[in-house]
Amino acid sequence: MSEQDKPEENPDFETCDFRPEDLAEIAQLFRDAIHMTAASAYSPRQLAAWAQSADDEGAFSLALNEGWVRIAVDDEGIIGFAQINMPGHIAMLYTAPRAARRGVATQLLDDMLVLGEAMGAQAITTEASSIARPLLAHFGFVDQGEEVVERHGEHFTRFRMQRSMKRARK
Repeated sequence: MSEQDKPEENPDFETCDFRPEDLAEIAQLFRDAIHMTAASAYSPRQLAAWAQSADDEGAFSLALNEGWVRIAVDDEGIIGFAQINMPGHIAMLYTAPRAARRGVATQLLDDMLVLGEAMGAQAITTEASSIARPLLAHFGFVDQGEEVVERHGEHFTRFRMQRSMKRARK
């Protein structure tokens, strides 16, 4: 690998694979990210319903174990996580509010794309919140339409997005 092909290292944090002992910290990060980062885009009732998904530790653990999860860690703990499921579907991407605008989501999304490519995915899909949508568009994800989903009695609009994994020929 040439010097310019090496991933840029961030001195503030590193990414690594999820371990079962990370579950409680990830669940709290999930809740915090929803209540703080997404507060400008959703009602208090929607935020509570969305965050409630991490309250059942067993169900949240099962959801995480459906795919490959990468975490971002700094000196104080976990500051982000992302999950990709076969054959290339990003199911989760969350950053701790204290780590906003430090490149955490960008690095985790890059990790997900590398994993998707390793899985042999022809395209990577996701359903994005209005908060995540601009970052995904920056990474080449294209809107495929809106959908409304229900979580614990509340309805949410989210955006189906897709990114081709075809490499340009040189």
